[in-house]
Amino acid sequence: MFENSRWIWAENSEAPNTRVNFKKKIYLTDIPRKAVLNIGCETKYWLFVNGKLAIFDGGLFRESIPGCGYFDEVNISKYLKCGNNEIVWHVWYFGNGGRNNSFCEKGGLIYECKALNLYSSKNDFAEIDIGYYNTEILNPSYLYGGHNTAYNAEKKEFTLCPILSEKKLAFEIGKYGDKPWGELLKRPIPALFFTNRKAKNYQKIENLYYVKLPHAMQFSPYFIIEAKGGEKIDICSDRYEVNGGPGDNQNVYRGHRAEYICREGKQEFEMLDWIFGEQIIFSIPESVKVYNLGYRESGFNCKVKNKYNGQDPMAKKLFKKSIRTLLCCMRENYMDCPDRERGQWIGDVSVQATQVVNLLDENAKLLLRKSICDFINLRKGDILVGNVPGDNSGELPSQSLNAISELGMIATYYRATKEKEILQMVFEPAVRYLKLWSIDVDGLLEPRKGDWRWFDHLFNIDEEVLEHCWYYSALSFVRYMAQEIHCSDYDEFINNRMVLIRDNFEKRYWKGKYFSSGDFVDDRANAMAVLSGLCPKEKYKDIAYVLMSVFSSTTYMENYVLLALCEMGYKQEAYRRMMSRYQPLIENGNTTLWEDFFHLGTRNHAWSGGPAYLLIKYFNEKNN
Repeated sequence: MFENSRWIWAENSEAPNTRVNFKKKIYLTDIPRKAVLNIGCETKYWLFVNGKLAIFDGGLFRESIPGCGYFDEVNISKYLKCGNNEIVWHVWYFGNGGRNNSFCEKGGLIYECKALNLYSSKNDFAEIDIGYYNTEILNPSYLYGGHNTAYNAEKKEFTLCPILSEKKLAFEIGKYGDKPWGELLKRPIPALFFTNRKAKNYQKIENLYYVKLPHAMQFSPYFIIEAKGGEKIDICSDRYEVNGGPGDNQNVYRGHRAEYICREGKQEFEMLDWIFGEQIIFSIPESVKVYNLGYRESGFNCKVKNKYNGQDPMAKKLFKKSIRTLLCCMRENYMDCPDRERGQWIGDVSVQATQVVNLLDENAKLLLRKSICDFINLRKGDILVGNVPGDNSGELPSQSLNAISELGMIATYYRATKEKEILQMVFEPAVRYLKLWSIDVDGLLEPRKGDWRWFDHLFNIDEEVLEHCWYYSALSFVRYMAQEIHCSDYDEFINNRMVLIRDNFEKRYWKGKYFSSGDFVDDRANAMAVLSGLCPKEKYKDIAYVLMSVFSSTTYMENYVLLALCEMGYKQEAYRRMMSRYQPLIENGNTTLWEDFFHLGTRNHAWSGGPAYLLIKYFNEKNN
């Protein structure tokens, strides 16, 4: 792979936020039925074949194996013609990292197409795209990588497919396998879908133009305008500024935006990046005449395969918003939110996982598999960290325990696929992770802080009980994995831990009517006592009363409270609680679900979509 290719780049283009255009010219006497172009780059690329957009936002963020990147496979045969052909890449080197991408110290492009005898080399045309520049103010938050998009049309007219002068050749900057790019893995998920540009009507208030989208989405704005020259246009979405989550709600985080300096005459521009929201906001001076404002939608390529068929219109609306929330939190990785962080928080993924395997097609399972590989392969020694890949990863023990529990993303994926290769990859790292906990004199766990001892946001969080429940559920799944892959090496450790916790949990935490480590009652902790198997069935009635009368959980742990009620047989009580708690989120004007019940944080958050799965499993008419 790539043995005849070289990493190439343009001269004097080492700086972060550099965009380089490449061109390869070929002459064909016939068109092969299959012409697979393998492409690796740092960081993102757009591919044009004979002027047609073939790949939008190609490339995957590093890295599912330390030091490695990815390559895409693109069959370009349908774009080729007999005679002269031109292949053009627009490559954007980030040169920074975030919670969903890892820093790489050099930009670069490498490609090959054996069917056409094409290999990246110093014979390709390459030049820095001089239209792009760095913004001076309001740069994006550190939480995710990339930069604002800024284009000066007075320096170079914008065209969607870049036009190269063909005066400069590429520089060979490395061979395949060289650092910092390392080995390239085959892209494990499909290429993104993208639509044609769509013009939309707008509302104008002074110099602001508001374009309402049909729903929340990942999109790239575009415009067609006429200007005198020198005017500046600013573009962002209605989700450009986002507050932190509960406990961090006073801070404001900015996403990506675009700015454009007009040349004289009629012109067009499209933001070669994606932003998220339900509305585009263009700031356009009065001297500029507007012809078209609109967008191109893009996102993870999958379909919804299952729907809720109940009659309650509010439940239908909740299901629809849950699905839209899920789809908006998928791209290169599962995201907690597309507007503030874009991080693959592993607790969020575990909530998403049940929706993915029950509601979406096979493509979505590939992204789930990738998240599992990221989680296991990018561990730090024996510590399973969440929020990988990315440069701001850390261990939240509760979320890592969730991921390897009977309720988590790995168990959910295996139940849907029966792929034992995943269990073989996960099993020993999971055991080693569980061994990081010590047992106290009472036969229960000594708490582990990790990088962030977090179990949920807000109030009355019974961390002691929750830690034992997540840990015990993880032990249960590890025992199941051992049986499935026929490994008995750790049976003594697993069984001894399970016996100790099971025999001592109730002695310490049962208060007569509920489980608690203190002088308060936590709905989350009591729900997890049920779901982990630590609560005997004879106590279900008491626990059900707790779950019908205590409302401390946020939208993350509410998923498990509702699930516990359903699993105990209190389905109607679960339905009433769900519809009551989610009512503000159902009735607001957004097409996605908030981070919390009280609009703290983002308006689109992955962990809030649990009702989609619950409605399908427990409340579809065909199931009742």
